[in-house]
Amino acid sequence: MKFSQEGIVFALENGSFNLHINITMIFALVMYGISFLLWTSLVVNNDLGFILPFSTAIVNVLSVTAGILLFDESMTPLKALGIALAVCGVVIMNLKS
Repeated sequence: MKFSQEGIVFALENGSFNLHINITMIFALVMYGISFLLWTSLVVNNDLGFILPFSTAIVNVLSVTAGILLFDESMTPLKALGIALAVCGVVIMNLKS
């Protein structure tokens, strides 16, 4: 959604209602819908006590990585430490006792 600069534009011109949706915004909304369906499927079919911490760690790591690669954000030592701790947490959660 960040790539879509116009997003969704509502306008009332000459007595008619116009709706303009940027193709990038349509793509973002479709991907959001797909992610919602996948999340719902994961929650229904798996233990929430495992899925929630696991997905939170993965989303944080992917968000920082996407910010660095796509949006030219900086990588700080604190971000690197956070990614390392998230990855370690996921690995520890998946160790067999």
